[in-house]
Amino acid sequence: MTLTPDLPKVQEDYRRDGVVLLRNAVSPEWIEKLRAAIDLEVQKGERYFAYKNMRERPGTFQDYCLHSDIGQRVAEVAGSPWTSLIYDQIFVKEPGTKTQTGWHTDQPYWPVAGPIMTMWIALDDVDADNGALEFVRGSHAWGAKYRPFKTDQLGAFSHYLEEGNPDYIDMPDFEADRANYDIFHFPQMAPGDALAFDGMSVHSAMGNRTSTHRRRGYAIRFAVEGAVYDPRDEVTEWLHDASLAKGAPFKGGRFPVIYAA
Repeated sequence: MTLTPDLPKVQEDYRRDGVVLLRNAVSPEWIEKLRAAIDLEVQKGERYFAYKNMRERPGTFQDYCLHSDIGQRVAEVAGSPWTSLIYDQIFVKEPGTKTQTGWHTDQPYWPVAGPIMTMWIALDDVDADNGALEFVRGSHAWGAKYRPFKTDQLGAFSHYLEEGNPDYIDMPDFEADRANYDIFHFPQMAPGDALAFDGMSVHSAMGNRTSTHRRRGYAIRFAVEGAVYDPRDEVTEWLHDASLAKGAPFKGGRFPVIYAA
């Protein structure tokens, strides 16, 4: 049974824009469980990007990644016969966290080449005031490989990685040149809505300018048909898997297949 309403249009929008909004992708029961699990996790007081790979530990995050319908939804949007799990990550912007997350693409940070997808799940209402994600429409299809970079405590740009790697180019200053790009965001996300976006889509996230509205986001990264293992020491070592050979299909070992048609 297909889970995604109006799937042909969803797939068309995803192929064209590199991102699509899925309404009501997560059930109310899972929303409450994930909210509670996130609130416990952020009590550790780590830096903004540090809450990741929780799915490798028994608990709510692992249960959701392995036993919900999220893998099937990814496969449907991507038009893939299978979905494998890369890792998961929490992004919480508390009220008053005004720092904008720097423009970036995700794929250079992971040991994978080929098609990958993030499902970014809203666990609070999300809009331009409390941290909506912005995208450069169609940027996933440019063929550009932008250099990964480190961030500061709140997610702002610090310095580049892979500086000697000729495969990458520096990220243009999209923020200073917004008028020359098709930059957009979805005006409103409700709890349980999800953004499905390509690993090569250029994106950012606004700051939280409110004084009362948290923005809890839960992102899960997936590989689909055509993705292969591509480890790189400087950036992706924390996700390496010695059981996979370079160029092998990105599934198995640390990256279980969670859905197969």
